[in-house]
Amino acid sequence: MSRTRRTLAVVAVAGALLAGTVLAGCSAGSSSNTGMSAVAPNSAGSSSGDSAKAPQVNGAQPGSQSGAQSTALPAADGRQIVRTATISLKAKKTVTEAVTGIRQAATAAGGYSSDENSSDDHGSLTLKVPADKLESVLDQLRSFGDITSRVEHAQDVTDEMVDVTSRLATQRASVDRVRALMDKASSLSDITALESELTKREADLESLEQRHDSLAAQVAMSTVTVEVSRTDTPAPPPEAQASFLSALAGGWHALIATLNGIGVGLGALLPFVLVIGIPAAVVYLVIRRRKARPQAAP
Repeated sequence: MSRTRRTLAVVAVAGALLAGTVLAGCSAGSSSNTGMSAVAPNSAGSSSGDSAKAPQVNGAQPGSQSGAQSTALPAADGRQIVRTATISLKAKKTVTEAVTGIRQAATAAGGYSSDENSSDDHGSLTLKVPADKLESVLDQLRSFGDITSRVEHAQDVTDEMVDVTSRLATQRASVDRVRALMDKASSLSDITALESELTKREADLESLEQRHDSLAAQVAMSTVTVEVSRTDTPAPPPEAQASFLSALAGGWHALIATLNGIGVGLGALLPFVLVIGIPAAVVYLVIRRRKARPQAAP
């Protein structure tokens, strides 16, 4: 009986130890989970740190919308803009000096005058200046005269430039493919057909290249049209003072003009008098004489 009690006591002690071990393990597990939860924000912070170290696009962090809005480049940057301007001014001195100075200002800025006409009273120039020097050149024009009109225009050709560039690359690849086929062609008919196709595609390629170069030139060099006129206008002639002689001369000229008008009128009536008036007068006289004759007695 005592042995049985000792056995039961040993089993009870073993069970208590086992229960304690299980409880300790559970407690350690919960502590570990709690620790992991506590570490989670740090991990997130580490991820944020990695994101902060990631390459930025346009000055903004990937996935950061507010950063993209606050640090994004202006919309005009990277755009293809064609700028033109039209200026009208009154020359401070002479038109020739103003035209010469305006041409020299465009040349100093890296541009040139593509068209120029000038006289003593008026001048016109068509200038080509670098797009980044346009504003400075326009400001310099004030030194040559008083600006009466200034109109600037900007046209965004970015989409057209992208389209032409894409079509240009495609057309070049198409030309290369036809040339590769010509190298492999063996029959005369195939070579003739490929040469005709190559000529057509090369013509399309040249047209696209010219369009691309024209757009690039318009973007790189702005066009400025300048109209120059004289500041001073001719003074009206002084009015002549009235006098007896001037009045007499005026009356004489008026008399001559009146007589001349009468003479013109008579000259216009003379044909009618000759053709109609004389025969009518003759008829009138004949009738009058007949009435004046005494009637014979019965």
